[in-house]
This record gives sequence, structure tokens and C-alpha cells, in this order.
Amino acid sequence: MALITRVRVAACCTLAVSACGGGGGGGPAAPPPTVSLAASATDVRTDGPVTLTWSSTNASSCSASGAWSGSLATSGSQSQTVGGTSNYAITCTGGGGSASGAATVTAWNAPASNISADATSILTNNNVALTWSSQNANACTGADGLSGSLATSGNLTSPTLTSTTVFSVSCSNPVFSAVKTSVTVNVSATFTASVSVRYQVPGAPIVTPGAHPLPDWANPLTKPVPFVRVAMVAMQDPSGNLVQTFADANGVAAVAGLDPSVVYTPVVVSQINDPALGLDFVVLNNTAPMDTSQPTYRARYPFYAGAGPAYTPGKRLALQNLGTLTAPDGWDATQNALVDAKRFAAPYALLANAVYEAQIVSAAVGGTPVWRPLTILWSTKNKGGLSAPPNQIDQGVVVGSGGYYGPGHAGVDASGTETGAGVAEDHEFISGDQTFEVMDIYPFVLTHEMGHFTQALFSTRQSPAGSHGYSDYEDPTLAWIEGNASGIAALVLSTSHQNRIFMVSNMLVVEIDDPSTYTINGNPQPWPLGWYQEVTVTRLMWELYDPNGSVKLSAPTVLAPMYTPAWKAGPWRNSTWAYTAQLAKLNPSNTTAIDSLADSLNINSTGDDEWGSTETNLGNRSAQDALPPYNTVTIGAAAVSICSAGAPNEHNRESNARYFRVAGDGASHALTIQGPSGTVPLLDGVGFTAGSSTFTASGTLPSGYNVFSVGDCSVSLSEFSTKTAACNEPATPPAEQCWTVSVQ
Repeated sequence: MALITRVRVAACCTLAVSACGGGGGGGPAAPPPTVSLAASATDVRTDGPVTLTWSSTNASSCSASGAWSGSLATSGSQSQTVGGTSNYAITCTGGGGSASGAATVTAWNAPASNISADATSILTNNNVALTWSSQNANACTGADGLSGSLATSGNLTSPTLTSTTVFSVSCSNPVFSAVKTSVTVNVSATFTASVSVRYQVPGAPIVTPGAHPLPDWANPLTKPVPFVRVAMVAMQDPSGNLVQTFADANGVAAVAGLDPSVVYTPVVVSQINDPALGLDFVVLNNTAPMDTSQPTYRARYPFYAGAGPAYTPGKRLALQNLGTLTAPDGWDATQNALVDAKRFAAPYALLANAVYEAQIVSAAVGGTPVWRPLTILWSTKNKGGLSAPPNQIDQGVVVGSGGYYGPGHAGVDASGTETGAGVAEDHEFISGDQTFEVMDIYPFVLTHEMGHFTQALFSTRQSPAGSHGYSDYEDPTLAWIEGNASGIAALVLSTSHQNRIFMVSNMLVVEIDDPSTYTINGNPQPWPLGWYQEVTVTRLMWELYDPNGSVKLSAPTVLAPMYTPAWKAGPWRNSTWAYTAQLAKLNPSNTTAIDSLADSLNINSTGDDEWGSTETNLGNRSAQDALPPYNTVTIGAAAVSICSAGAPNEHNRESNARYFRVAGDGASHALTIQGPSGTVPLLDGVGFTAGSSTFTASGTLPSGYNVFSVGDCSVSLSEFSTKTAACNEPATPPAEQCWTVSVQ
């Protein structure tokens, strides 16, 4: 019976299935699909590959979505480039419905970390606040002064520090190695004070039609004092406890090794030291001698020293900023006057402008120029106007304009007068007396005299020197030396304006001389134009440089000829002819422009040479007295007549001395000058026989041209009759003196 039952059930089931398939009856549903998706890595480098693998059951099709797309087989694998953190999804569909799977892959860039302290230089027994952060990292740990696991960003306070400590943080992610960054906190028992030093100067002159230009006292400028000496003087012991250094090129001094328990006064001293150029420049107060037994300036006179307010150090930081010390120009708006006792800026303005000029000239000289120490004498009492030497330096009164340069001087005696033996000491004397000329406010005179200093150091300085002015017809070497010094100033200051301050009707006014237009305060001047006038030389140099002009040479290019070996070794004397010829050789593409400019200024340049051989401009002399610039005397040939001209003590005017050249052969010869009866010939400004119309000198004449000058002793020896008295001239020389010159 049991067997019958089993057969009947089986048949029933079969029939049931048949009946269901045949229509209308219910039956089991299709099984649902399943799908799985896996990535070969969950973390990869950005733009790195990953392989996605998937499989499914009960599915007839699959499709991708999210970070990938498209139809997929029901199983398989595919490589993907991961540009950023990506979510990959898959959906598979079958008779039983659909199923989904997903995988996430994180893309990592290289980790970065940063750590900082709120102070990196502190005094002993202080702490710092540390802050760190990271990018592309999921884990950070401390190192060195830090330890243990750290959040990927955060902050904390260090323990009290007694020595220099390094704090580090190392951060990583799953695919890149850890990156370590550090901050060093320097711990010191002493502190460093940072001081910025500047000086004040009035703004550009205010020009009002019909009135004298005035300094713009109401709108002063401040400028840095580069490389100036700064001292921190202990208030408790100002005579012995000081620490000092020199500022950097921006006028910022960092004075180290200071005691945080001491109150200091910052003091700025009128000395600069530029280690790059080797500059040692000082400004001294020559009217306040400290040792009258000393004949030299640097041993005799004191520095200027300006003090700032007392400073009480902070107790935490080892780098402390004292701010800016600005030396005022001395203008008192209440009194509407320049107050001498308040003119603290002057020494530092002079130093700053001297440094700036040295930098520009150094670029023109090239290489590593060697600068000699320079001493600048300035005082509110300094002035010119002394009728004759010797200069009274302690009193601040000198011969001439009150502004000059010299490579040496007579030693200063106990009374302050220069009567002693000669001393080699490069110096500038700068007037500060308001009733004479204030040369420290605007820098023209300082930069002009610095031009003479650079001539003495790196070029040639052949000149009779002495008093000179823009209305004079001058010796060609004087015109070059003075005009070139003003040209250097124009290029350094980047202006053709020569601003000078004088007292007029108890008011300080500005005189604006402009060589480029031959004007004073805009008013045309009848200054001579040509090789015989210094202002023409200045105009030539400015118009070669003028950024708004037609030639537009750079300042170093305009200056370069006078510093070349060819210039310094050339047998010719320094002059505009030598300059234009050398400049054209150095700048052949600009030759036409250079020649045309010089020609227009009455300096023959086109087709000319260093000797001025084609010059035709006479100045205010006759052709016989003026040209050629260099006569030629031949050894063993007949004597040559060379004519000079001038009145007693003119000294340095056109044709007071005439130049001649002799082609030497390396042998010894005698040079003889014979003058008219009653005259005394002067050779090269120094050689003469008192009371005699004949002068003879013997010596070797090196191969190549040797250049000499001849003139009348009482005319060209000196502008001071006290010196020309040594000529013992029998009579007043005629307006024109003709000499016969021979070499045997």
C-alpha cells in the first residue's frame, strides 16, 4: 500500500507540473540574481591603476555606474585609472530581478605636513605655541621634541625650554612614505635687537612762477641709511657697556648679544661699512675737535651720534624689533625755520648718498674696485668764503665754495688751521651754514664731490683745480673734471636738476640749475657752450643718458669710458675729445648719435680723435691762443711757437696754459721754454725759474707721446697772489704770451 501511495504522489507531481506549464496554474518564481564587485586595492596613488573584478549568478546582463560606466558581461575584470577617490557600482539583472554591488578606491597624493611655532627665537625658560597641519595624510606622529600619535592637525604648548629644541611632525598615508617637517626654536640667554634707521629730507622743491622755489618741508621723505653703525648702549653703564654692529643695505641693523635684564639706548653713529664693496665712509664734526694734538681728521674729530628712546627688553623673545629710528631734517614748522640744533639727518643723508653713488660707480668700473676710506667733514658752522689759504678747519671756514674734495690736506695744527705737513686722507668738506649754503639737504654738492673722489680712485684727475663757475671759459681739463663730476651726480640722482639751498631775505630758497636747458629756476643763462665749459660736459653726459632723450645709454655705459685701461693709459689729458672718442669706440652702434650730440654742443666729435685734432670752436680766445688743443714738438727739430693768454691769477681759464706733446724715444733729452722778456714760463703748473724768461728741464722721455703744458707763471700757477709772488715776475705779463719750445 505504501508503494501505491508513492507512485500516485509522483504522478501527481508530474501531472501538476504539466498542468502548470500548460497554462493558468501557479508555480515557483525565477531565482533572484546575485553580484559581487571587488577592487584589487582600496588605496592607490592618484592616477594609478586598479583592477575591478565582478561575478554574478542568475543574471543575464550587467552595467557599470558611478566612477565607471557601460555594459558589462555577467562576470569579468577591468582595469581603471583612479584620478581621485572613486566609488564604483555594478548592477546585474536576471529573470529574478536585479542586484547591485559596489567598491570604493581612495586615491592619494604625496602627503605634506607643516609645523610652526609662534616664536622661533626665545629667551631661556620660556615656551612656545606649536601648530601643525597636514595634507593627504591619515596619520601623524611626533618626533624630536614631540612624541606619540598626533591628530592630522592640531596645536599644543611646549614645555619650558632651556636649550634650542627641534619639534617635528611626520605624516603619512597608505601608499606614500611618511614626510617629516620640523621647526627649530632657538633658545638663548641673550637677545638680538632689530633697528631700522632712516633719515628725513624735504620733498622736491615747490616751484611757483615769479618766486624762488622752496623746499617742501611739509611733505618730507624718509630714506634708509645703508650699512650705518648702530650701537645699543646700556643705561646703567653708558661709558663701557655697549654692543654695536652695522646695518644691512636697507638700513636695518641686528644688534646681537644683549642682556634682557638691561635697559638700552639705541645710538646711530655716522659711519658706514659696506662689506661687499669695502666702503668705509664717515661723517665727522670738524667744529668740535676732541684731540687738538692730532693733525688728521679721523683722529681729531668726533662722529655724530643720534640716540633713540630708552628700550626695556621683553622677557620672552630673543629677537626684538625696536622699530624705526628716523633722523629729522631739523625743520620746525612752528618757528617756520630750520633749527641747527635739530638737524640730525644731515650726517646720515650724506652717508646714504655717498653709498648710493659708490654702488653705481662700482657697476661702471666693473670687477672688484677698491675704495679708499672717505672722511666727510660737515657742521652747521661749515662755510666757504675764506679769501686765501690756509683753511681754518676747526672753525669750519675754508677757501672757495664751501664744498670740495681732496685726496689729502695739510695737517691741522693746535689752533685748527691747516699749516702742518701734508697728510694723505681722502675727504670732502661740506657746508652747512645757513647764511652761506646748506649743502646737506639736497645731495647735488655731495655727489659732485664724490665724483671727484671716484676720478681720483678709478680714472684720471688732471686739472689745474681752483675756483670755477658756469660763466667761465675754462681750461679743457678743468671743464672735463668739473663737468664730469656734475655729470656723475646727474646720473646718480637721475635728474639734470642741481638743487642748492641758499638764504635769500632770511628765507631758505632753492636754486635749481639745469645744464640740460642752460637755466636757473627756469630762466635762460648765457653760459658758454663748448669744450671750454663744464656745464656743457654735464649736459653732454645727461643727454647721453636721459631716459626721455634720443640716445638713452645706461648710466654705467655713459660712465664706462673714463674707467677703462685705455683711458687711464692714454697719453692725452682728460677732456671731452678723449671722452667722446672713447665712448664711440665702446659703443660703435651709437657712434653717429654720440658725434651728432657732441657736435651740437660745440665739441667737434665727428671724425675727431682723443686729441681734438679737428676742433674748430675757439671759445673766447683767438685761434693762435686756443687751437690746436695739443701742439706737437719734435725731438731735434726747430723750436715751436706756442701761445697762451690770460691775466695774472686767472689760473685755470681757457688758454692760461697750452698743451703740447712730444713723441719720446726712451732717451734723455732737454726741454727748453723761452718766453718774452719780463715773463716767467711755467711747465706743467709746477716747473719754473723765478724771475727768468727761460726754463729748462732734463729727463728721459718714454716711448710714445708725452704731454706737457706751458703758460705764464703769474697767470697759471695759482689764483692767489700770495703763491704767484714766488714767480718773481719782472713785469705784468701781456694778455698773450708766446713761447718757443724745443726738445734736444
